[in-house]
Amino acid sequence: MEENLSLENNLNETPKRPQFLTVLCILSFIWSGLTLTCLLICLAFRSFIFEAFEKLSLDEDTMAVMDENQQKGIQTLLEIGPGKFASIIALGIVIYMISLLGIIKMWKLQKWGFYIYSTINTMGLIYSLISGSYFMAIISLSFVIMYYTNFKHMNSR
Repeated sequence: MEENLSLENNLNETPKRPQFLTVLCILSFIWSGLTLTCLLICLAFRSFIFEAFEKLSLDEDTMAVMDENQQKGIQTLLEIGPGKFASIIALGIVIYMISLLGIIKMWKLQKWGFYIYSTINTMGLIYSLISGSYFMAIISLSFVIMYYTNFKHMNSR
């Protein structure tokens, strides 16, 4: 009888999350939360942002101080227009929310979280490499690898 209770208690216990996985999830929660906050602010103030960039592009003194890449960035933003800009921000919000879902599932030790997170972040890694943001590509790859080292602690639920 006592043996059955012991076995039953072991089945009802939730596995303990490794400390390294806990740290990774917390860092990812912070990064995703900050990024989502920034994206939501950009979405809310998109018309103000466009007005500010339009004024900047017309001010020759300010544009003269900027380097060529900054000037091209402002011109590209103005060329895509406020509608596409809002769509890009909305897409970013969806992507980060999906990534956040993966992090939450990994927090709960579910393997699907790793699949979701690694898929989204691999796409981000490819985009970072194409756009020349090698530092962000290294960070994304590092987190996917670090999460993978904790994959054995996750279950199939």
